[in-house]
Amino acid sequence: MAVMKDVAKLAGVSVSTVSFVLNGIAKERKVSPETAKRVMQAARDLGYQINSPNVLRSGQMNIALFLPADSIMVDMDVITAGINAHIKKCGKVYNVLLCLYERGQLSQRIRSLSPSEYHAAVIMAESEADLTEFERLPANLPLVLFNGVSQTFSSVSCELLPPIDQAVRIISAKGYRNILIITGTDDKSPENYSLRLLFQCCHNFGIELTYDNCFSTENTLQGGAIAARHILNMSEKPELVITMNTTLAFGAIPLLARNHFIFTQDAELLSFGRKEDTSHIINYIPSLSLIAVPTEDITVECFSIALQLAENRLPSPVHYTCPSSLMLNESFTI
Repeated sequence: MAVMKDVAKLAGVSVSTVSFVLNGIAKERKVSPETAKRVMQAARDLGYQINSPNVLRSGQMNIALFLPADSIMVDMDVITAGINAHIKKCGKVYNVLLCLYERGQLSQRIRSLSPSEYHAAVIMAESEADLTEFERLPANLPLVLFNGVSQTFSSVSCELLPPIDQAVRIISAKGYRNILIITGTDDKSPENYSLRLLFQCCHNFGIELTYDNCFSTENTLQGGAIAARHILNMSEKPELVITMNTTLAFGAIPLLARNHFIFTQDAELLSFGRKEDTSHIINYIPSLSLIAVPTEDITVECFSIALQLAENRLPSPVHYTCPSSLMLNESFTI
């Protein structure tokens, strides 16, 4: 783990100068802005972490939460519920620092934050580019990857194979072969991973699905409506529609219904989504069936690991997997 001497060497300054900068007294100690900037960059590059005096006085830790500014995959109500559940579970109160970032700039955003501002961080990375840059960050940074598997840092993921396998068994038993998959155009690794598992499970049951079975659209309600138009214009309508998130399903269902394409009368419908969407999907007609990701459980585990990192109780990265489930409702039934 990097120490203050390492930061001083990389920045080309004295240890006392590093101490002044990292403890927020650079200006009163007459350290130039250029030198302070160089020290902070060296600290970030080395993954150097210090305890903020203000945080120590309050007796609370700061845990940062990095998430894409334009994400539709993040439900802050669910994330907040998970954080509250963890605080009650561990009996410790900590501060959560919300850090929004633009896609493709995750690494830059993490590096821009002073190492004295947080003790550990939970990272939501949805694009392949951000995941690649994330893995290239200094390995001694106290980071936890949300709903993914990291080769470098601690991570919490979701086991999707059992519910996908269960769903495919039903698909096989019903003899469905004309299947349409509606996916977002954004390069989101969770979706790519889900698709790969779906393709593999289908292949195991003699159902050959490829990207030719996919219709890509924007990851919005409007994107779901665009996908619905595509279905209506198909000469041979699908027997089963699978959406890669509930936003696309919610956008497609009403437009299809207004044009007399009714689930489950004309086709069946299955969606990937959050377990916490249950209260919403039950009110749709038909009520939506889900391959359900337990977002709140993932949040609890991520912040549990982050707190252990903040308290220096984890000597090496750990990886935790949360179970997912198949929730069968009216749209996709046995």
